[in-house]
Amino acid sequence: MDLDESMNLHGMLTQVAAEAMTRRHAKSNNHRLLALTSSCSKKLDKCKSDLKTCEKEAAQPTFLYTQMADTCKLKRKTIGNGKHRYEWSSKDMDDETYVFSDRPYQIAYTMQTEAFFQDFDNLFNKDNGGKPNGAITFRHKNTKNFEGPLISVFVEAAYKTDVGKFVYELSQSKDQEVVNALDEFFKEGDGKDDDMVEFEMCSLFIDASELCECCLYGDDDHCAASW
Repeated sequence: MDLDESMNLHGMLTQVAAEAMTRRHAKSNNHRLLALTSSCSKKLDKCKSDLKTCEKEAAQPTFLYTQMADTCKLKRKTIGNGKHRYEWSSKDMDDETYVFSDRPYQIAYTMQTEAFFQDFDNLFNKDNGGKPNGAITFRHKNTKNFEGPLISVFVEAAYKTDVGKFVYELSQSKDQEVVNALDEFFKEGDGKDDDMVEFEMCSLFIDASELCECCLYGDDDHCAASW
């Protein structure tokens, strides 16, 4: 084999080797590309799933509550260190609690007031936003003057079956206290008990919850009209 033939052979072998290396690189790149594509596809599927979950949660209506009572009482109890515990109560609340949805929904129905009190801790707890804010309006039983609104957190709710009394424990934030402090509703010399005031024509407006008793149970024991 002369020199020219040897150089030609060397060139051919070099070209074959380069082509083989190019194919190996391309194959390796294809594997990496496929792996990357698979990873991106999984992440995209997860994002789509999370988005659907968020959209579903965002689409759930929230419900606000209205209650009424012919008469009601506001009590203040001293618990030490100059602090007080406040309690709203009534023995003649309306049997029905009126429920309506926040916008953009236009849903309304009624549920039994006893059921609302029994399910209060399920409707309002730390997992779904905490205890509700509420506003109470009423007319003083003696002066006939409208007072309030009393804006407060409804900390606890109880229906005392032995005396047929509905009870809310109240507590105010700093901002709520600035508007109308609970202590301002108790006036010295206002009655035989300065830590208890009686009102009439009492209306309560309670913050929203995500749970809907009527939707959960769908029976006449929990709601008078479904949507």
